[in-house]
Order: sequence, then structure tokens, then C-alpha cells
Amino acid sequence: MVPCSTTINITMSTTASSRGVLDIPMRLIFTEDGVHYFTSQNRKISRFKLSDGVEEYGIHVVDFSPSTIQRMQLLGYLSKIELPLAEVISKRKGIIDLVKLLTYGMLYRQFDTNVMAAVVESDMIKHWNRHNIKNPIDYKTKINASLLRDFLAKHKDGIQEMKNIILEPVHESIRLNEHLQDEEKKVHQFLAEKFLDTLNPLVFFVLTIHQGSTGYFQLIRQIQGQLATAMERSSIPEYLALMMVELLVSMSMDALAATYHPAFLRDDNIYVLCRLSKRRPEAGDRAKMHFMISNKKHGFDEFRKKINHRISTNITGKSLKDFYENTPSGEQMNLGLYYLSYLSEACRKVGINFESFVNRVESIEQTTIHIVLTM
Repeated sequence: MVPCSTTINITMSTTASSRGVLDIPMRLIFTEDGVHYFTSQNRKISRFKLSDGVEEYGIHVVDFSPSTIQRMQLLGYLSKIELPLAEVISKRKGIIDLVKLLTYGMLYRQFDTNVMAAVVESDMIKHWNRHNIKNPIDYKTKINASLLRDFLAKHKDGIQEMKNIILEPVHESIRLNEHLQDEEKKVHQFLAEKFLDTLNPLVFFVLTIHQGSTGYFQLIRQIQGQLATAMERSSIPEYLALMMVELLVSMSMDALAATYHPAFLRDDNIYVLCRLSKRRPEAGDRAKMHFMISNKKHGFDEFRKKINHRISTNITGKSLKDFYENTPSGEQMNLGLYYLSYLSEACRKVGINFESFVNRVESIEQTTIHIVLTM
């Protein structure tokens, strides 16, 4: 399901320093829905051959609005995003911001999926469906966007009150957290509100028409539980982004060293390809994102050994911050390999399935690191 409004304003900046714009060249690859939307808006799309060898339709952007990217992601318009990086260091902050943006988008999507499951399985909806056989509410239900928008606008104050009730235990937990600074608490509170703001509007439609009932309060409690779980996962985007950028730095260092090696070949770009799973309107759907980092270089066996060693590193009793601060400066390029261990453990604790592996395509001498998270 998608939010009631599907209007997208593509914002391209003329300068990299423009506020709220990330200056990373990339290819945005569309789903069928995305292709349909852009062609219906008379926007030109191109066909690209990506680093995985597949040809896809999309657009090339340099400077872009993060909110636009996430909007397209939540609407299900993006299937892949590819970054060809000729140089990593100067793009470090942008890469971190992009990875965090996409990962938060997947967390928002999974939160919405879990809440919708609670709605569909609630006694309220089961009762509704028994008496409205021709118009059931289920995972595939789509209510007229304009009618739903008008309904929500009419009940705006009541819906905000519902959101405040849902947010209360999470906000209280944040306020009492002695490990967070005041500014960090504000960020966490904003994030909790963002989770609710990205929910399918149908959720608040159902809550509004059943307000005050036993089923209403049961569903409120379930959403509160789902929100608490979503907030527990909120460290994952940061962990993943740090790991990704350090792996990229490490690979760029290897590629630089390889320029003095006679076996160094044609393409010195490092490619980051992110695949976003298509949302399925059914019970048990899990958001999945698959990053593929690739380049053409020698030394594959050594790199694979490094990753296999780091993923099994015992990190018990060490925080990511402690490890980072205690790492000698000369070993900074290997931080990403250690972050694999931290990310794996963090994902395990919050029920996210994490996989990482490396493979090699000898015919094109390409090494690829795979990072897969299933929410």
C-alpha cells in the first residue's frame, strides 16, 4: 500500500552546497510503477547497463533532494540505485547520508507492514469484513486517495491526538534515557514521529471510525509495541552506513595500490548497487535491501580472508564507539571489515536478518561484496 498522495516534485540542485542536497552521481532505477509514473509525467527516462550486467530503465542524477529519493522509495517507485564512484573520500559524508536514508526508508516500510498486519488481523476488521463481503479491508485494499485525504483532513485534530497517545510511552522512554544528550533525545523523538507519519493513512481511517471501542484501544497498544520495536532498530542505519563507507575506503585504497600493479585493468570505478525488494501486499512480507560493492582488482582471495576473519571477530563487551576510538590511525581503512561484526550482532538483537559474502567473476575480473539486510 502507498500513501494517499503520489505527487512527486523532482528537485535538482544547481550547486552541490545547496541546503538539503546530496551531491553524489547516481542512477535511479525504477519499478514498473515508477516507469509508469515518470512516463505519464512526460519525463525522459534512459536505459542503463548496471554493474550487475542487467539493463534497466531509470534516470541519472548528480545533485538530489533526499526527501525526493525517500518519497519515491516509500511509494515503491525505486528498484535499484547505483553509484559509480571514481573517488570515495570526498563523497564520504554523502555516501553515509544516502545509506542511512535508504535504510530508514526500509525500516519505515517494515513498520508500516507490521502495523497493517495488526490492523487486518484485528477483531474490528474481521467484524467489518463479515458484514462487508464485497468491500473487505485487507492487505490489498486501496481507498480512493482524494476521499481518504479529505477524511483525514476533516479529522486532523483527532488523528494528532491518537498519534500523541501512541507516542507517549516512546517519548517517555526517550526522556528517561540517561545515555542520550538533549539534542539526541530530540532526534529520537523526531524519528518516532516520522515512523507514524509514514504509516498508511488507512490505519488512521480505521482508528478514527472505531475510536473509543475496545478494539481501538487494543490496536493502539499494538501500534505502541510495534513503534518501540522500530525504535530499537534505529541504530542499524548508522552502523550500516559506517561499515559501508569504510569498506569503500578500504577498496579504494586497494584500487590505488593496484594502479602500480601490471594486472590492474580498465575500470577504476568502485560501484555501489543497492537493490530494494518489491513490497508484496500479503501477510509476513519483509523489506529487503541488498548492497553490492564491486570493482575490478587483484587480490580477491586476500580480501575474502579479511572479511571472513572480521565477521567472526568476538566483540562481546565492546561498543562500536569504544572500538572506533581505540583503533590505531594506521588501521582506519580496515574499520569497515570490523563493522561487519558489529552490524551482524546489532541486527541479530533486533530481529533483522544480516548476510555478508564476497564473490568473484573471473571473466570480467570483478570482485563483489554483498551486504543483505532483511527487515
